[in-house]
Amino acid sequence: MDISEMEILEGNLSDLKNVYLRLLTDFAANELKDYEHLESLLRKEKYKLLFAKTKEEIIGYALIYEIEHLPVLWLDYMAIDKRFQNVGFGSCFFNKIIQSKQDGLIGMFIEVEIPEEDEGTRGQQIRRINFYERLRARRLSIPYKLPTIDGGFPMYLYFRPSSNIHRLPKEQIQAAIAEVFDYIHSDIVDRDDIFGEFSTFIEDVYFD
Repeated sequence: MDISEMEILEGNLSDLKNVYLRLLTDFAANELKDYEHLESLLRKEKYKLLFAKTKEEIIGYALIYEIEHLPVLWLDYMAIDKRFQNVGFGSCFFNKIIQSKQDGLIGMFIEVEIPEEDEGTRGQQIRRINFYERLRARRLSIPYKLPTIDGGFPMYLYFRPSSNIHRLPKEQIQAAIAEVFDYIHSDIVDRDDIFGEFSTFIEDVYFD
């Protein structure tokens, strides 16, 4: 199967039920949003469901948010079918998402699980980190927390810069996270308090 023939298709509300069944197996429970909340996000213009498709079939999916006030993407979820993992399809899909928005794009934020001590999940979590780092994503040195109904859940926050970006000002990082919290996590009442727990630690980031 030729990776170069893979293309991106945009999904819609009718596709969400099948994708949500995949989300339940591909991601930890504390990272998942309620189905109804995802449905309400997809009804809005800036939150999108994307599919990775070969000539024969759909092999992966992603849910992204196009930040309104900055030329930045936020990768909410991305997964490739296990049959097509570790052969380049995930990297191709990731790069095609960025290339599809390349005009003036600064880059893309990515939330990544912090590896746990449990050997059952640690290996997969480290592989996910290595995957994004191979794609030139850089971990930001802030104690980021994902808003959940149980409070802030610690995660790594990565940023993959476009090739011409050498500095990401803290004001842009703060603005991007604040918008994402208000838009994607509008169902979490304490999201502002959670943001306040780490926002003062945000600094400028420089890329080689």
